Amino acid sequence: MSLAIIIPAQDNNKYHKKGDLAPFGDITLIEWKITQCKEFVDNTNIFISTNSDEIEQIAIKENINIIKRKENLSYTDMIFNSIKDIESKDIMWINPTSPFMDKKLYENMYNYYKEYKLDSLVSVEKRQEYIFLDGKKLNFTDTFISRQDIEPIYIMTNGCYIIQKDIAIKNKSLISSTPKLFEIDTLSALEIKDMPDYTIAKELISAYFRKDLDV
Repeated sequence: MSLAIIIPAQDNNKYHKKGDLAPFGDITLIEWKITQCKEFVDNTNIFISTNSDEIEQIAIKENINIIKRKENLSYTDMIFNSIKDIESKDIMWINPTSPFMDKKLYENMYNYYKEYKLDSLVSVEKRQEYIFLDGKKLNFTDTFISRQDIEPIYIMTNGCYIIQKDIAIKNKSLISSTPKLFEIDTLSALEIKDMPDYTIAKELISAYFRKDLDV
């Protein structure tokens, strides 16, 4: 498989003092995500990008690759630093903060990416809501209509990006100039961005397993 999965991970961020080492179920967020990725690819295809000694020890225990991240990099430089030495043609960038994206979704996204020979694919959530931009109506007029008739918007979930390595290097970005959008469900789209998100995500673990069992 000409694919490398890169999981960026920190031991401190805005949603928890332990960052991706925050408890999630019986393990940590980063271990949860590693487990999901191992169901999709071999250990040799998984890379952890981190500057944390503790997360590095988890990567060693899990027998996956480590990319030693330099300190104080901008987000774009962190992406470039993480990708530049990867030998695989395609990069799948997966964030631990989207805990309900799983093997099935990763497989579906990667198969879609390969089938249509895309240069970039990104997970999105479809929303049909009344949107204002700079105080102006963006997707509706003065004539009131139901939500189901509103022109939808698509929000990047930050859960999964797939991109050709050469394009990512050139753009220092995880998306090309014309990325293809891959719509996912609301539970899968949940991203932990702050402490309330983290609390809600922990409460939804049982819903995630029921969904996986089609209950």
